[in-house]
Amino acid sequence: MIVADTSYLVEAILRDASLLENDETIITPDLTVYETINTLWKHEVLIGDLKDSSPYLELLLELISTEAVQLVRPDEKLLKNSYMLSAKHKTPIYDAVLVALALELGLKLKTFDRRQTNILSKEKGE
Repeated sequence: MIVADTSYLVEAILRDASLLENDETIITPDLTVYETINTLWKHEVLIGDLKDSSPYLELLLELISTEAVQLVRPDEKLLKNSYMLSAKHKTPIYDAVLVALALELGLKLKTFDRRQTNILSKEKGE
């Protein structure tokens, strides 16, 4: 199992399917689904580099329905830890929640966001 953010899911869905081929279950906050779908919409409607994002949306929904991607609804503990990390590292709460989730579950965080990686390393004392 791994924790993954929107940047990782979008990269896996749009550009590099090999990121999904390792049979690791992806754990992510439910917010990630909205962010991922919003990115698909942005590429189709605003950027215009996707003619039809529906196959990518279907892939995301399939990953969720087969539990290859498992959604976590943040509880009180995760929200408090996320807020603490957000304040401590002056980072948005929606980024901090991924770091807090990885720390809470003791899992690797897969992201293309260097700031999240740096915060996780600092919190783990690396």
